[in-house]
Amino acid sequence: MKKLLLVATALVVVLVIGAGGFVVVALGALSSSAAAAGSSSGCVPSTAGAVGPAPTGAPTGAPPAPKPVVSAATASTAAAAPETLEIPRGDSTVTLQSKQLTIATSIITVGRQLGVSDQGIKVALMTALQESVLRMYANSTVPESLNYDHDAVGSDHDSLNPFQQRAGWGTVAERMNLDYSIRAFFGGKDGPNGGSPRGLLDIPGWEAMTPGVAAQTVQISAYPDAYDKWEAGAELLITQLGGEISSGCGTGTIIGEMALPLDQPYQMTSGYGPRDIDVPGASTWHAALDLQNWPGNCGAPVYAILPGEVTLSSALWLSVKHPDGFVVSYLHMYKSDRLVDVGDQVTAGQQIGMVGNVPPSGGCHLDLRINVANNTNAEVAKLTLSQNETRMRSATLPEHQNFVDPEQFMQLWSVDVCPTDWCRRL
Repeated sequence: MKKLLLVATALVVVLVIGAGGFVVVALGALSSSAAAAGSSSGCVPSTAGAVGPAPTGAPTGAPPAPKPVVSAATASTAAAAPETLEIPRGDSTVTLQSKQLTIATSIITVGRQLGVSDQGIKVALMTALQESVLRMYANSTVPESLNYDHDAVGSDHDSLNPFQQRAGWGTVAERMNLDYSIRAFFGGKDGPNGGSPRGLLDIPGWEAMTPGVAAQTVQISAYPDAYDKWEAGAELLITQLGGEISSGCGTGTIIGEMALPLDQPYQMTSGYGPRDIDVPGASTWHAALDLQNWPGNCGAPVYAILPGEVTLSSALWLSVKHPDGFVVSYLHMYKSDRLVDVGDQVTAGQQIGMVGNVPPSGGCHLDLRINVANNTNAEVAKLTLSQNETRMRSATLPEHQNFVDPEQFMQLWSVDVCPTDWCRRL
């Protein structure tokens, strides 16, 4: 893009001769330490209890939100889990493997994103440890569940997932979604079950209960004392896995059920709509936003902004279809740098690749675009289609139609993709 070719001039990179060599100083807003990833400055607030848009209701963060339908995916993690970890189990121990630790990390991540105390997170971990030892269970008596990713197959009634949730907790697709199952367990006023069955936060006075009693009150198990033996193990998991997990901003931060696509800070090099362009093959009607980190724009991590299934991975495009039918596409990543492929399920905040420079392109950047041709979400349907734009010249070519402005789209989740305090528009 023309603007990408002018980035060095726009940022004014000054070379200063110092002792022993050259020091490169990047001037401008992006050099502010307050805007560095992981700081509290420039953080988009999370929406406690948000669970993602429903097919016939408002997206996460836009009330009211009816019971959501989300993808059958594994929740993203905010910190890499170790390969193994030995934890107490009553008077003995058990060694958890990487997949189990990933589920534990997801429980901690979602809990903190919802504003749940570590006491509540401990209850959730104790429950999942007892019910499944942190495994995603399908069920041989529920054949549909076998179509989803799972770690084990049980046969207890119609129980599914790490919490062994029965049919009243949701559809098979919902219960086989790790993120959904965690949010259902926590419940609360914005929980996906609307308080029936009751999640932990729906139980008055749960904070005053012992963790085992709180778990039993949610689960109504035939073995009410079975959860207690996992308390020390759950505490160790929080200590070992939870240190880097918060609801603040930073690398791949989940914002409600939407994540920003790049580490912060970053800059917007090209906006949505008609544009003058001198890059061969590039479109003159840009149905996307172009974003890049600077100066480390090439090879920077790219994160999925919403959950869904990868439906296209071509030389230029990586497209993720949300359960509500709209498609979020991430362009210019080299295929060799992609971490997911067609058929994979992704979640908000999951790294899916790295910023690349696949042509047509004027420099390493991420092209982010949303096609709503098959959308079923009522709130998304209110957005103006590219071919119906009145703010600017509308899109006339078929390949530029049925897209919406990504900034307006993300605002439905109360997310500002380029806030003025840490994002620069070029």
